[in-house]
Amino acid sequence: TAIASLGSLKKGKDAQSTLRDSSRTFNSFTPKTSFVLEMTFKADGKTIAEAIADGVKPRHSGSPAAVTELENLIVEGVKGKGGQATKGTIFRFDCDAEGISVSVDGNLQGKVASEGMGSALVDVFMDDKAVSPQLVDSCMETWCGSGL
Repeated sequence: TAIASLGSLKKGKDAQSTLRDSSRTFNSFTPKTSFVLEMTFKADGKTIAEAIADGVKPRHSGSPAAVTELENLIVEGVKGKGGQATKGTIFRFDCDAEGISVSVDGNLQGKVASEGMGSALVDVFMDDKAVSPQLVDSCMETWCGSGL
């Protein structure tokens, strides 16, 4: 849906809002939005989990326990690698209306079932304060005006 929504738009604020809205509004056209993060350096699981949780906390209006659960899934997934996510470790976050599923190197760690968690993680990467404005720019550069 995000790609189709941007296909006829020019890059700009309207396109960024459309990208965010279409990525975080889960329905039959967009049942989930996934983010895949590949580590380019070594870091311990607790550091990664805390960084992701720090992005989600201010964007999630639900239970703080859900954010803690997200952190725990990340830490547990990295424990299987000796507690360190080395270069090439792949994290996958599948966001949907019911929450977030977390996988580390293709191994499903579990799902945080909390309404609004999926949208909160999408916002970490797609809202006006995105942790990677380059990702937003890349999406708009690739899809805006593409006619897809």
